[in-house]
Amino acid sequence: MGMPKIETTREPSPADQQAVRELFYAKCLLERGQPVVTEMMWVVLGCRDVESHKKLLPDYCYHIFDAFQRTYFKGFPSLSKTVQVLDPFGMTTKASIDEIKKVLRIDWTNLGRVVGIGVRSIRFAEMEAGQMLEVDGFNDLSPTKTDELFTAIFGKPWMEANREKLKSETPDELFSEMLNEQMVVWMANITEQGPKFSELAGQFSPEAMVQFSEGFTEGLTSFLDTDGQLAGESSRSGIYSFLLLVWPEIQAMLEANPKKTLSDLHEWMKPFMRAGLTAYIEVNTLRDVCASPPGGIGLSLRPLKSGRPAASA
Repeated sequence: MGMPKIETTREPSPADQQAVRELFYAKCLLERGQPVVTEMMWVVLGCRDVESHKKLLPDYCYHIFDAFQRTYFKGFPSLSKTVQVLDPFGMTTKASIDEIKKVLRIDWTNLGRVVGIGVRSIRFAEMEAGQMLEVDGFNDLSPTKTDELFTAIFGKPWMEANREKLKSETPDELFSEMLNEQMVVWMANITEQGPKFSELAGQFSPEAMVQFSEGFTEGLTSFLDTDGQLAGESSRSGIYSFLLLVWPEIQAMLEANPKKTLSDLHEWMKPFMRAGLTAYIEVNTLRDVCASPPGGIGLSLRPLKSGRPAASA
């Protein structure tokens, strides 16, 4: 998720910068992010097959996803509220449109919204992400810094396999290419089906066409706005994003014996706060963030020793 501009209480030390390098060398951003994206989309699309679904992340992550669903992903309709197949046996390739209408229920506004979100995301990856990186000075990095950055994002095996590409493509071109492949590939099928869905709406009824078009227009700005910024930013978005990023380390804290405390977590976070990976927050603010839902995300480390009563956000 998008990180806000960070202000830290002091300049990061070499030890702080080393802590950041070690974090991403232990597990690169892609390895950290893949299960997060997978599970987040499972939540956003309606948590299908809950009983058989095997969770890949600690429980607190799913409470963050719930919060994101109310902010970033509030424009995403659930699949169960978008398409309902009343009789799977009636959905044959030879079925007429009148026969399909009898066994298929479609919320055309929701379907159009999903396609609009997909189209907008693909455009961002293909046409805007590289420009934003170039403006941010990504191309001005030294070869050593570029190697470090790509290793942190994609891992050492990827670096070894793509060294020749790094010699022939600029960093922003290569990063934009990888962003397109890794971050929004899950939307590609929906986007490619957009014209087919629009045609199907036309076959259903004029009203379906209008609803699909209205939903598509809404979807173009309900997730990413016209400037490429995430819609629905909240005051806690930055800290939530960081806590998702470091789920492997927090999982280890949750499983530690003796169990780690919120004070331990706050102390561990300080180098990353100073390095600008997340905003600086006081330990009591962290306690509010980690409190039980609905006020917090239910990150159940041992409580701090404090006489202050637990507060909700």
